[in-house]
Amino acid sequence: MLVEMFSPVFMEQGEIRPTIRFKKGLNVVLGKEDGANSIGKSSAMLAIDFVFGGDTYLKSDGVKHIGHHTIFFAFQFDGQKHYFARATEDADKVFLCKENYDLIGPHWTKAEFVDWLKSQYHMDFDGLSFRIALSSFFRIYGKDNTDERRPLRGIPGQDMEKSIAMLVALFDRNKDIQVYRQNLAEEKKKLDVFKEARKYHFVSNLVGGKNQYEENLALIRDLEIQLSTLTQQADQGHTEEEIEKGKEKAQLDAQRLMLETELQSKQRKLKLVTMSLEYGLYPTEADLSALQEFFPSVNLRKLYEVERYHQKLAQILDEQFSTERQSIESEIASLDQQLAEVRTQISALGFIGNISKEFLDRHAEIKGKIDALKVQNEAFLTLKGLQDAKARADEILKKAIESILLEIETELNDKMREFDAQLHSEPRKAPYLRFDSYNRYKFETPDDTGTGSNFRSMIIYDLAVLFTTALPAIAHDSLILKNISDGAIDGIMKIYEKSEKQIFIAFDKQAAYTADTQAILERNCVLRLSDGNCELYGRPWNKEEQN
Repeated sequence: MLVEMFSPVFMEQGEIRPTIRFKKGLNVVLGKEDGANSIGKSSAMLAIDFVFGGDTYLKSDGVKHIGHHTIFFAFQFDGQKHYFARATEDADKVFLCKENYDLIGPHWTKAEFVDWLKSQYHMDFDGLSFRIALSSFFRIYGKDNTDERRPLRGIPGQDMEKSIAMLVALFDRNKDIQVYRQNLAEEKKKLDVFKEARKYHFVSNLVGGKNQYEENLALIRDLEIQLSTLTQQADQGHTEEEIEKGKEKAQLDAQRLMLETELQSKQRKLKLVTMSLEYGLYPTEADLSALQEFFPSVNLRKLYEVERYHQKLAQILDEQFSTERQSIESEIASLDQQLAEVRTQISALGFIGNISKEFLDRHAEIKGKIDALKVQNEAFLTLKGLQDAKARADEILKKAIESILLEIETELNDKMREFDAQLHSEPRKAPYLRFDSYNRYKFETPDDTGTGSNFRSMIIYDLAVLFTTALPAIAHDSLILKNISDGAIDGIMKIYEKSEKQIFIAFDKQAAYTADTQAILERNCVLRLSDGNCELYGRPWNKEEQN
């Protein structure tokens, strides 16, 4: 638990305030009996939230008017104290300290510090954010979670589903629905994988809706009738097996022709390369002598110089021709092997009969359309099946959550009824929480919608959660408490004082309440604030602004 807090900017009458000591149970920041404002009650409460890892204090009047500063604090768990320092100018770092608050050196990130608190408070629950859970019940001016009509909305912008999810996690009930969450995640993963496969055309991307599916079925029936009619009208009746063999033989014949054409081309190319190697591409000495007989005036010297260049070039060309011949011979060997395999397959089909090419082409066209439509319909059925499986998994998860919510609802309502009964001398209707579904709830005090009643109900709700879950602390600012009737405050103070867990409250105008309430406030006061340079920071902001 939090045991102390200190900062050199916390002042009183020009002197640094002594270390603020906290204890288990109720801890009161006590203001003036006249209810003076701007003395730092809310800032002190936000400072407590700051040492629990909160950030709202960074926007407080203290930081605005004083400037950046450091708050030193200590937690105690299992009898051992742990000392820390956190500065507003670098709030993401939490420094470890010695007992006298000298820095040890290393620091944690705020996330690491919050995780440490979560572990120390034994709140390592599946899906639980320690900060969101704690912040939801630290109702302090500036945190925007003091709306008495929506007490389950713990942080700004939080919708009903997220508020409910936080409560389920705080009750450590996520473990009871983990298998349903995993099942939903698995079904969602399958659906995503199928969609990705469609995107990259690993499966058919032509997935129509239900209407398209029905149209495809009708078209498939029509095409199958056409296929049957085509077969019956052929000159000679052919079985489906013969037709398929005919198609296969036609494809093999086409392949054979292509291979033979390519083989002939390679053979011609090989012949030319071989001739080039055998006879050369340059003139011989005899060729030059013969040339002089026909042209006596030709300059043989020049021709011999050119000839020597050609001979050097020919040596290079011979090497290239040799390499090319080897390549062509290899290609020819491969083509021979492929051609032999195709001829073997054609031979294995045997005699098929006289099936015309026109018949085969028309048969293949219709059969191809049928196959394409069937693939499209199969893709639709696969997609629909995956979507239905995901929807079923989602529905099962929601039902499981709603079953758990019914148990949480009963436990909280019983505790709120117990607490509310302690606030009134006569029986009254207690606040009531009802979960309409996994993402909708209703919180009300039946037949009592007044402001004071709503604030009272919100405090009772917070106390019920504190007493029934692992939540380590709650905080209530004075603006919440001052809206509640005096009689109800007396009862709330008695419940506060019964708590073994820490409760931080800011309070003023204590003289207006009963002697019992005043005594509780005095017994549990950890910080006393007033005007006259006894504000939290030793001076008021409002008077400075007037000057």
